[in-house]
Amino acid sequence: MTDDNRVTDDQPASPVDAASPVDAAIAGGARSPERGRVGWLGTTVAIFFGLFYAYDLWQAISNMVGLPAEYTALGLNSSTVPWWVLVVGVAVPIVVYSAAFLIGYRQSVWRKALIFVVGIAVTSGLGLSVIALADDALTRVILPK
Repeated sequence: MTDDNRVTDDQPASPVDAASPVDAAIAGGARSPERGRVGWLGTTVAIFFGLFYAYDLWQAISNMVGLPAEYTALGLNSSTVPWWVLVVGVAVPIVVYSAAFLIGYRQSVWRKALIFVVGIAVTSGLGLSVIALADDALTRVILPK
């Protein structure tokens, strides 16, 4: 009975010694499976999830442009616009995407995708919180106690 997991003399010891690109890929993957590669698939995952973060950023910029106009249309002073909430709304997608990118940099593709999904959940939750805070600030300006 032979052990299929042991290295034999006919298998290359490193990707450089491999006879074909397939042997090189197998040897390179077997060499360090816990270390992720930064290749085209990892880059594709980062770009794919980056589109979702860009959409959240687009919404935050839209809120920053549209909310002062809405305050003006309601006849309110533009100094009552909660600018800190709007700035936080713009910063959150950028900061969370950057953190997810750095955390998942040398991870496997599946781990990287999972990190980006968690980041999108955090960004969406914080984005909804920012909208709720802006709505609360508008309600306090219109209907003071």
